[in-house]
Amino acid sequence: MRRRGYVLAGGSSRRMGVDKAFLPVSSQLAVEHQCQLLQEISPDGVFIVGRNKELFESQPWAHLEDQGGGQGPLDGIATALKHAQDGIAFILAVDLFMVTKDDFDALHLAISQSEDDLVYAYSTDVTHIEVNQPLCSAWRVSSTLDIVNRSVAAGERKVSNVVKGLRTLRVLVPFSHLANFNSPEDFSRLKS
Repeated sequence: MRRRGYVLAGGSSRRMGVDKAFLPVSSQLAVEHQCQLLQEISPDGVFIVGRNKELFESQPWAHLEDQGGGQGPLDGIATALKHAQDGIAFILAVDLFMVTKDDFDALHLAISQSEDDLVYAYSTDVTHIEVNQPLCSAWRVSSTLDIVNRSVAAGERKVSNVVKGLRTLRVLVPFSHLANFNSPEDFSRLKS
């Protein structure tokens, strides 16, 4: 079964004030860090999904323009699934900087051993608040492509609404791995 990786880098980064794809993470740009993270489990290629192809021309990974013109993460997922056509599509948001190779190995193992449509990361903190993260996930293209495309065509923008209609399996990862960095203050915490 073919396996491809897709880094979603289409957000406008309004709260951050600069494009999150180009923030420094582990001595490289965030988009480079995320693409390299997916390379080992994606033998059939890693792709950057988002707006403004020109922004990513210097990167060695192919760029896919959002099919709906940047209508949010669901649009990016639809673009990735349409490109993949079959197999497994690993999805990773460019701003989930703390996700690790082990997290994706666990997602890969889980989808390989199940018949679920979608396997995604989740975590819980010490107060038992759960964080579900379908932007760190493995999608079975054959059973999700049409559903996601129909949802986007109907104007749906929330990934969580589409996920409710799929057979899903969650994989527990450390809480800190799903931290989302949306502001300069968030990013300062990462660097410290």
